[in-house]
Amino acid sequence: MSYAMNRAIAAYRTAATTVAPTAAMTLLLDEVLNAIILAAGHLRKKEFDQAHARIARATGILRGLRQNVDLDVDRTLARQLIDMYTRNIFALNSAASKSDASDRFCTIATGLLELRNAWAEMTTLSARNQQTLLEDIRAERIVAECV
Repeated sequence: MSYAMNRAIAAYRTAATTVAPTAAMTLLLDEVLNAIILAAGHLRKKEFDQAHARIARATGILRGLRQNVDLDVDRTLARQLIDMYTRNIFALNSAASKSDASDRFCTIATGLLELRNAWAEMTTLSARNQQTLLEDIRAERIVAECV
């Protein structure tokens, strides 16, 4: 197991012991979405090493989540989750090298956002807006700079 995967699993376990599992899932998926936004920004600036680091962060979290799926609760659902995590890991790793990386990131993020918001419904956390997320990935949203 790689160092990054160990860190992702450790982060998941730490979060699972300090907050409710549903909130932990929401926050971890938020972190994945934020990493996708940052990776897209680094790719636009041709900062390939930083983009790779952000993608590695996102895939590390997804690997940690995949590793912790409980097959004993509902085997069918567990297999679907494992498959979904695996496909997203593969898609994120391959998207960065494509000319339409931003569009690919948007497609991946849209699916992950749906899962994130489903988890958020079981917590006191708010749903995250899809349009804002996509604008952030494409750098279409104007955000005031801090002085």
